Amino acid sequence: MTTHQEDEVLERLNEQDGPRGFFLEVVTILEEAVDSLMRRAFRQEEYAVKYAIEPLLNQSGPLGQLEVRLKLIFALGLISLERYQDLEAYLKIRDFLVRDPKDYRFSDKPVRDLLERLNAIQQGSMMPQDPPANEEDWPLYQMQLNRLDQMVRSALVLAVTDCVTELHKESPI
Repeated sequence: MTTHQEDEVLERLNEQDGPRGFFLEVVTILEEAVDSLMRRAFRQEEYAVKYAIEPLLNQSGPLGQLEVRLKLIFALGLISLERYQDLEAYLKIRDFLVRDPKDYRFSDKPVRDLLERLNAIQQGSMMPQDPPANEEDWPLYQMQLNRLDQMVRSALVLAVTDCVTELHKESPI
C-alpha cells in the first residue's frame, strides 16, 4: 500500500466520530481492499474479466458478499487464519452496532470486547475504568474515559491500517 493510500485510510477513519460510523467505514475500506486483492488474484485478460470475473464478483454473483470473499481468500492462502479472524470480528462489531441503536463510546464494553478478539492488537494498558465512588472524582473519571476512548480508537486505526496494507500486497498468488 502506498503512503497516499495509507493516508486516505487514516483520513477516512479519523473523520468518523463514534464507533458506529467508524466500523461502518472500516468495513467499507476492508471491502474495497478485499475486492482489489481478488481482482489482482484473477487473470487480467479482457475476455476473462468480462465473462468470468465480473459475473463472479458483482453484488448478485456468488462472490458478491464480503463474507464469502473472506472465506475464499483465506482458503486460497492469501491471508492468515489470524487475519481472517480479525476481518470476521470487524464484520461482527459493525453488524452489532448497526442493529443496536445505543450510541457507544470506544471505551464501552462491546467495543473493548472486540479488542479482546483481535489478533492484531496486543492487550495491555487499555483497562476499563470503574466509576468513582465520590462525585468530586467524576471529572477525573471523565478524563480517564476520554483517554481510554483515544487509546482504543488509535489501536483500532493502527490495526485496520495494518490489515489494509496486507490486503494490498503486490502479488497475491
